Amino acid sequence: MQLGSKLHVYKGEWGLPSIDFECLRALCLLRFTRCPMEIETNANPLRSGTGKLPYLQIGNDKFHGYKDIKRILDIEGYPVDAHLNTKQKHLSITYSNWVFTQLHAYYHYYLYGEPNNYDTTTRGLYAKRTPFPFNFYYPSTYQREACDVVQVLGGFDINDKLEKHEGDYLAANAKKCVNLLSRKLGRKVWFFGDTYSELDAIVYSYLAIIYHITLPNNPLQNHIKGCQNLVNFIKRITKDIFRNECYSSIKMTKAPSQSDTMLTPSERKLMETDLNTKIIAGVGAVLAMGAFAAWRGIYTQLTRSSTDYDGIDYEDDDIDEVLD
Repeated sequence: MQLGSKLHVYKGEWGLPSIDFECLRALCLLRFTRCPMEIETNANPLRSGTGKLPYLQIGNDKFHGYKDIKRILDIEGYPVDAHLNTKQKHLSITYSNWVFTQLHAYYHYYLYGEPNNYDTTTRGLYAKRTPFPFNFYYPSTYQREACDVVQVLGGFDINDKLEKHEGDYLAANAKKCVNLLSRKLGRKVWFFGDTYSELDAIVYSYLAIIYHITLPNNPLQNHIKGCQNLVNFIKRITKDIFRNECYSSIKMTKAPSQSDTMLTPSERKLMETDLNTKIIAGVGAVLAMGAFAAWRGIYTQLTRSSTDYDGIDYEDDDIDEVLD
């Protein structure tokens, strides 16, 4: 690979190297094949030429999207399926296309199309990673793209009323897909045994984000948690392959309880306000106790000083007689 080559992706969250599916599977290609390339996580999507990430820059040339990046890596001698035999390569392509049809619509709908999820979580994730003032409108480009994806793969329009959204249908198909993937993986390290494949990159990129992201409505998340081998698959790749790229804005993370995920934004804000009130009250109580302790110390010193005085006023002559 040419010196100075650089892959531009979105910065990660929740302990993952990226928040975006396309960026994450491009990163998998690099790390699986051990391609020596610099990774830029503070990338500006508006400099890519297409307004999207990821993109690969080699000198003055830019290659946009996963397919172009994979093609360049294949040409440069880093094909992801190089260790597979002919039958396994065909199976990898077939499984990858099937997973795409089952999970792509779910991913786009629940991250970008479901109104509450988009407003409370997804929009902010992309806005924080886009420079001002473009962060005000840029995340909506993903919502428009999701509209096309869901119309083709899901059969409904996300611009219709919420009652007409067939999210349950997408979730049912996604759960069947996860069940099959769990059976396919079994106790193996990779889907085709002891070596990685493009299928591993695609499955990890979908499931890692859906498993980790905190959304008010994400029915597939708990289903993935019930497939322990897939959970181990996600955690192993995150820990072993992306040890140096993982990022989380929260140092101490706690998995939200089921009751927390059911809260509306206004209820969650009320709870945060109540917590802040308790913190302020606690600080005020500590300060009050400290002030009282200091006052008691001063009062005690004054009291002791008054008890040491015998109440007799000595004249100067009396003092001289005592000294003589």
